Amino acid sequence: MQTYIRRGACVLSLLAITAGAHAAPAVQQESFSFGTWGINRVTLPRSEGAPVSYYLSTPKAKAPLVLFVQGSGCTPPFSGLGTQERSASILPWVPLAQGGRYAVMSVDKPHQPAQQSGQGGSADGCGADFNNQFSYDTWLATLSTALRHALARPEIDATRVLVVGISEGGVMAAGLARAVPEVRAVALAGVSGTTQLFDSIARIHQGGGSDDDKLRELASLDATLKDIQANPGSGSKFDWGHSYRRWSSFLAQSPGDNLLQSKARVYIVSGMRDASVPILSTEVMYAQLRAQGRDVTIRRLPGANHDLVAEGGGAEQVMGEYGAIMRWFDAS
Repeated sequence: MQTYIRRGACVLSLLAITAGAHAAPAVQQESFSFGTWGINRVTLPRSEGAPVSYYLSTPKAKAPLVLFVQGSGCTPPFSGLGTQERSASILPWVPLAQGGRYAVMSVDKPHQPAQQSGQGGSADGCGADFNNQFSYDTWLATLSTALRHALARPEIDATRVLVVGISEGGVMAAGLARAVPEVRAVALAGVSGTTQLFDSIARIHQGGGSDDDKLRELASLDATLKDIQANPGSGSKFDWGHSYRRWSSFLAQSPGDNLLQSKARVYIVSGMRDASVPILSTEVMYAQLRAQGRDVTIRRLPGANHDLVAEGGGAEQVMGEYGAIMRWFDAS
């Protein structure tokens, strides 16, 4: 699902210019105006690795920051800004930004292409540069750098920060809450609660077939895991839609454990018929947090899938769930 931006103009400006022969490259900001609201695309040069690029809407006054972290794959948050073919891939981003009550943010994944040519949600069509470097650690470093830069901007109320993680983005949202103390509210949509390895194991147990069939599937899963662990840095060896480099880093992360090491309030929404992330995995995280007396809210959606859509539902249903997230955030 995509939300389209219909009109705009682009103005390029330099936010920081440092004089001297050995001056660091300047931070760049491109501003896109859409009548009553706008988007800034900020690029932070780095001495090593890809520049950090993030998008931030322009609020009407000093405002809370809402960072959306997209799911797996390399589809960019925005495509075609400054052209007539403008689109946004994170469904609630534009409607929330248009209201002007929040500074709404998203971040480009390092080395992502202008458009993903393969299947969305996988790393197919993402290119060698993306797959050779993408991992939990590099993505967390990119998100942390972008978030800390945004928090220093004058239009941001750094005491009111919400990170919304969608699918794989929820793993990152939990990690950000642990790494960046200013993150005091986290909302997770369709997110693993333990590890993505547990998700795969749970799917096998929940599937059809005999116990012998499941044992064979579990043995195959274990064989693939051993190969990943033997080649943890490979960006060219693939399985389950992603590189071994990606899997070796993400399989080591538990969102529930990371959230326990944070101070964040937590909101969880999951489809009870999610075929990608079994809700039992999410329930483990909820039970962990609840047992430790943490401020955690869970919303279980009967009949809904990984995209939070039940049969007969669509974009309006999904937007209703994100509206509930914002009401929860505002109530704190």
